[in-house]
Amino acid sequence: MTPLAIARLTPLQQRAVAIALLVLAVIAGLAILLGPILYLHRHYDLAIADSADRLARYRRVAAQAPELKRALDAMKERDSKRFFLKNTAPNLASAELQEIVKGAIEANGGRITTSQNTTAREDGRFRQIGVNVQFFANTPSLQRILTALESQAPYCVVDSVTVRPLRSGARGQRAARRERLGLRRGE
Repeated sequence: MTPLAIARLTPLQQRAVAIALLVLAVIAGLAILLGPILYLHRHYDLAIADSADRLARYRRVAAQAPELKRALDAMKERDSKRFFLKNTAPNLASAELQEIVKGAIEANGGRITTSQNTTAREDGRFRQIGVNVQFFANTPSLQRILTALESQAPYCVVDSVTVRPLRSGARGQRAARRERLGLRRGE
């Protein structure tokens, strides 16, 4: 409204416009003063609610502590370390694995020709240690060797196996027959 338009109004209408402008000015002033206060109030209410929620979650987790401690003690009693190699250094662990494999092969009728450590591979939290072994054994011995390797502690996993015949032809069949009978050459 322009001043000329206000001058045309009656005194009652001018008072109404003045009161309306005063009310608008008061509302604008309150909005300017109270707006930040209300915004901060809302901000702190959300922060308090978030902290209360987090505190409730922590209390629930803390309430589970005795149960988790009992489960941890039960796991320690099971001695899960027996399923892993004792040495953590790759070279020492490879040597330990080589001894385990050598013992399984020789105890079950095999004869090692070559043995070689492979490079350790990282697998998440664990390190995979490997050994390449070439050995001679007949079929029943091979079965016992593989069973011994995969059923002992620490766990050993046979990743790949290549089997080749030792002898062929009539001489090989006679030698295999002597082996089945437990005979050796010259007996």
